[in-house]
Amino acid sequence: MKALSFHQPRAEQIVRGVKIVDIRTWQTTYRGSLAVHAAAQRRDARCRALGFEPDALAYGALVGTVELTDVQPLDAAGYDALRDQHLLDTPFPGDPCYAWSLASPQRFPEPIPYRGRRRLFDAAVGQVSKPAAAAAVVSKPAAAAAVVSKPAAAAAVVSKPAAAAAVVSKPAAAVVSKPTAYRVAPPPQPDPTRPFALYTLPEGGEGYRVALYQWVPVRSADLGAPVRSGDGSDDSSRPADALWRLEIGGDALRAVTDHLLAALRANGYRATDLARAVGSETPFYLDEPAGLRLALILMAVKPLTRHDRIEAIGQGIQAMGNEEAYYWFSKCSAGPDAARAQRALRVLLAGE
Repeated sequence: MKALSFHQPRAEQIVRGVKIVDIRTWQTTYRGSLAVHAAAQRRDARCRALGFEPDALAYGALVGTVELTDVQPLDAAGYDALRDQHLLDTPFPGDPCYAWSLASPQRFPEPIPYRGRRRLFDAAVGQVSKPAAAAAVVSKPAAAAAVVSKPAAAAAVVSKPAAAAAVVSKPAAAVVSKPTAYRVAPPPQPDPTRPFALYTLPEGGEGYRVALYQWVPVRSADLGAPVRSGDGSDDSSRPADALWRLEIGGDALRAVTDHLLAALRANGYRATDLARAVGSETPFYLDEPAGLRLALILMAVKPLTRHDRIEAIGQGIQAMGNEEAYYWFSKCSAGPDAARAQRALRVLLAGE
């Protein structure tokens, strides 16, 4: 995805939708989605002069997206006429001067640490820095700490507790249900090294869908807490020992079959086992790296129909480092902002 860097507080003004024109001394033929990058360099005095608290802003990070709809040359009169849109209080800079029109701002659920470049650059998810660095781009440490209330419970979602404390916004207690049965009986008993359980379920004729569970033992203190499914909706059907569940079928599943088979092969299964297991009471057990990456792909592609976007998302997630995948899974799999995080991931990988 193309990206453009802005000093703060301009990046913040853009994702808020109050700055809808950016002034540049160069132009481009590109039109379409842009990731908004907040430059790492701070200009605290300028931020305060414009009414922003510098420590409340993100730096060195992707903060959202906009649509670049037009680029037009400006003279002094045109520059002055657009002051309420570009929000600059400086005189006309002289030729060359171009007005970049920005529309449809979307803020990411959280800033994504990223090194900026000059002019337009490609923001490849595979280059996103480690999620543990996320705390560095949000300048209010106290606020960052407030969103993680139970580090021990958060560790159940990701395998590296130190990284989990920085990126998990909801503790395990917030996504665990009352004791109830799995959608498929008998319930699985995976071991801690293979915490994902994948079932193939019959679906019309010779077709099938899959149900993927993340298995985490539940403490008695967590029982009765509210639950959320992979898309952020209420899910009272999930069992006490399943932290997370997603079902998917149809064209979206067929488009990611290669990724599904790759996860099975990584855990010692054969491709031919998949069709034979339809309706079986015994699931495929997946280790955390393969299961988590597959879960992230299924979550991201479930609402899509265009195969080019589905393919871009699958390839992008497979290209992620482990910490990136853990980061996105923690954001996309639970909590009231899960659906927004999934959309942010789709925008970043496929320009949705």
